Amino acid sequence: MNRQEIFWLFLTSIGFILSFPPFPTGLIAIVVLVPFFFYLRDKDLWRAFKGGYSVGILWTAGTIYWIAWATVFGFLGALLFLPFYFSLYAVVQAWLWKRWGEVSLWAAPFLWVSVELFSSYGVLGFPWNSLAYTQTYTPVLIQYASITGMYGVTFWVVLLNVIFYFLIKNKKNPRQFLGYLILIVVLFVLPLAHGWLSITEKSINKRKIKVALVQGNIDPYKKWTPSFIDSNFAVYRKLTQQAGSHKPDLIVWPETATPCYLRYRLSYLSQVKSQVDIVGVPLLTGSPDYEWGEKGKIREYNAALLIRPESWGIDRYYKMHLVPFSERVPFVEKMPFLYNWSKKLDVDIGNFSPGDSIVVFKFVSHSLKKKLRFSVVICYESVFPYLVRKFVQRGAQFLVIITNDGWFGKTSGPYQHAQIAVLRAIENGLWVVRCANTGVSEFIDPSGRIRGRLPLGKKAVLTASFSPEVRKTFFVTHGDLFPKVILLISGFILVGSFIMKFFA
Repeated sequence: MNRQEIFWLFLTSIGFILSFPPFPTGLIAIVVLVPFFFYLRDKDLWRAFKGGYSVGILWTAGTIYWIAWATVFGFLGALLFLPFYFSLYAVVQAWLWKRWGEVSLWAAPFLWVSVELFSSYGVLGFPWNSLAYTQTYTPVLIQYASITGMYGVTFWVVLLNVIFYFLIKNKKNPRQFLGYLILIVVLFVLPLAHGWLSITEKSINKRKIKVALVQGNIDPYKKWTPSFIDSNFAVYRKLTQQAGSHKPDLIVWPETATPCYLRYRLSYLSQVKSQVDIVGVPLLTGSPDYEWGEKGKIREYNAALLIRPESWGIDRYYKMHLVPFSERVPFVEKMPFLYNWSKKLDVDIGNFSPGDSIVVFKFVSHSLKKKLRFSVVICYESVFPYLVRKFVQRGAQFLVIITNDGWFGKTSGPYQHAQIAVLRAIENGLWVVRCANTGVSEFIDPSGRIRGRLPLGKKAVLTASFSPEVRKTFFVTHGDLFPKVILLISGFILVGSFIMKFFA
């Protein structure tokens, strides 16, 4: 590569990093691909691959470096594997460029979204760095995600990159330059107008419930030591007493707030149950759990438990999408030796089993004097829009996200994870209640606006009142329509190009 090519790749890489949280500079994303388009001109497939992979490594290292705080092995795996998705896009785009020239760039939004969809499927799916998440600090611009889902936002971002490329290329042609400039203005005005109208429509006063979030701020590397269990429960007992004084309808503890199998540790369960009875408020808590499976084999789960006053019945939800190479070794069912290898390599990987059921919890709200329904997604699950959508389709009236991002310290990881929840609120048209061990805990309204937040590293209680009414969005009802259309068009583009090459 010559110096100019290296400069283009470096500029794109830095632009990607600065586009993602915690930087509130997401609008950089609408031009971040322009330097890469200049690099991609006249490149053969191998050089396109190398350029894409180089950008992918820098982009990955600069945005999800925090994985190394918890697992160096997992970070190295992500650093080597995830750039293949960007290089895949680069190779396909370069191939089309050789067939059609610059006009092939108009296929970029379709190809990019298709690659993002591909990267989100399966047990190795990791759609963390979707370009849609760069726009979560300006929710008024992305209200159309209630129709298209997050991939519509990605499409908008890439389309603007294409238009900016042609704007720069035609800067000496006043007529074309003006045409592209008008197109850019239109692509901003339409989402802004729709966003403003949507947010105004949602600002209707309705009867409300109150939810209290308990952010214990417990060091995750310390909480699992047996000598610290009593201290852990003491922290949550004190904060829960404080939360109960606000007379909420529901109290929420974060993921694995109880560092033991709570359902099977009667001494600790009795303490928790006694406080729930005294406060008179249902408690949702994260906890490890297990069941006896076939042939006496124990199946461990990352669970959410709902404990009600005056009842020993405990409702459960088991996390369905586990973090690969952290909570579970992928494909271990068919290749059990993989788990044994990880132990020999002294890699700290859990052996959780995935849950298999969509669960909608029910409780009686003392504020509304009626039964309400909500669902829980645990940590990493909140990254997957089509998993979250299933809970809303089953009747959840608000969504609770419980997580423990304390593994990643005071890095950008917890902030990125928190901003992801903004899109889940907009897509599904409901309130999102997010409770994190060390932060960031927050309340997000159906328009994606933060209505209350606890910062990282603070031990505190956060309460908010909101209406559990759900706007039934197009995404909830027909959420798979937009991706199907994108994949279909991408298929037509690729198949059509192959056919044209064959007959050329």
